[in-house]
Amino acid sequence: MKNLLRVLAIMLVFATFSSPAFSQRVGINILVPDTSAILHLESDSLGFLPPAMTTINRDAILNPATGLIIYNTTDSAVQYFNGVCWLSSYQANCNDCYFTMTSSSQADTIDRVVTDSTNFQLTFNQTNGNPQNIALAVVGVLPQGITVTFSPNPILSSGSVDVVVTATPYVPAGTYPIIIQALCGSTNVNFIYSVTLTPCYLLDVANSQNNYSVSVALYQTYPSAPTNQPVCVVATVYPGIDISSTTSAQPAFTTGTLPAGSIFALVNNGNILGRGGNGGTATDPASGATGEGFDGGHAVNLTVDAVVQNNFNIYGGGGGGNAMAFGLSFQLPLGLPAIGILIGAGGGGGAGSGLGGNIPSLFGLQFYSAGTDATPTGQFATPGDGGLLIIPIQINQGPVSISINPNAFGGDGGGYGFPGTTGAFQVTLSIAVVVNIPFVGPVTIPVLTNFNIPIPVPIPPAGEAGNAIKHNGNSVNIPDNNYSTSFLKGAVGP
Repeated sequence: MKNLLRVLAIMLVFATFSSPAFSQRVGINILVPDTSAILHLESDSLGFLPPAMTTINRDAILNPATGLIIYNTTDSAVQYFNGVCWLSSYQANCNDCYFTMTSSSQADTIDRVVTDSTNFQLTFNQTNGNPQNIALAVVGVLPQGITVTFSPNPILSSGSVDVVVTATPYVPAGTYPIIIQALCGSTNVNFIYSVTLTPCYLLDVANSQNNYSVSVALYQTYPSAPTNQPVCVVATVYPGIDISSTTSAQPAFTTGTLPAGSIFALVNNGNILGRGGNGGTATDPASGATGEGFDGGHAVNLTVDAVVQNNFNIYGGGGGGNAMAFGLSFQLPLGLPAIGILIGAGGGGGAGSGLGGNIPSLFGLQFYSAGTDATPTGQFATPGDGGLLIIPIQINQGPVSISINPNAFGGDGGGYGFPGTTGAFQVTLSIAVVVNIPFVGPVTIPVLTNFNIPIPVPIPPAGEAGNAIKHNGNSVNIPDNNYSTSFLKGAVGP
């Protein structure tokens, strides 16, 4: 370096005293310097070496001249002073945002039983420009079920960001690259992180059936699966498959008795349909009949934490309609005995396959209209209608003539995910006595005209709808709410 400086000094002295034609340019290892250069160096084996120093030493230079060049050993970059700040050769101005990014991990594994996530830290250091936000994003599309979150995002200038990668059980096992891009101004830095997912037990539901239990299917399909430690299970219901129940007291689909701490994923491409509640029959305290509509059955019952990818239909069973049929009694005139009668209409069955409230067998004299059954199970099942009784009734008891005018409607069954409805009941009673008067003949004498018979007990309630998903306090990815969409009908809740 000293020799090079001596040569430069000699050349500069020579140029100072040379003819005017050469006083503006100096060449080293070249006879004719370029006309645009005051100093032209030429070599095929040596380079130009500016002064090398750390950032601290660079910043200690007093009043650096505009255009001053150094090699910064801290940043490993050739830098120059532009009159305001020191810039690396690749920078355009003092506010360009440049930063370094390092990671605490390059790859991790998620087993989805002990945990469904993993986390690591990205550390940033802004090396140039005023403090600016560095924003993070995932480049490309990840498989459905893998999510990446950053906290904080963006981060100002420098610091650490927590990155959490979560994988649901229904993501196929394998290793997945995740490209994370950090952006600051026009600068972007990419980082590739790999996550490996271990396998879960896979169950394929390829046939329509009733009362499906995941735990039963698991140990039938995988006899060696552990029974005393958590497992990860994925059940896939195929398109065109119907999962239903034989009774509204049991769910159509349940996770059953999986070991505590297990996690479960349901991929539903078919119909999971709770059974509808039956319609009420009649209300009579003496016989114990309540007239209530029966509740619909649950579609899915969860006993462990789960995620649900619902691509088709999950419907809670509809509630049964209530019965508006009551056992009535009233005293006849002229010392005749009291008369008892059942009158009214039964409730309709809830979707799907709920039975209508049929004619009860506990009564003697009765005038009754049964509710209708819901159509058979299936995604398009419709609820049954409540019975309808509006035909006048005439009863003759000796000289007493009884006219009953009913206007009774049983409650309709509810559609999938809906409760049954409450019917209506109004009955009027007229009583007349036929008396034979000498020389006149039979004469009808009204005793009671259009008397409104009150309902003797409270109106029975209709049946509630079954849940689309009953989670029993276990976590599930679908928020608690009442749903009425094309794919989800009924409540999601405990």
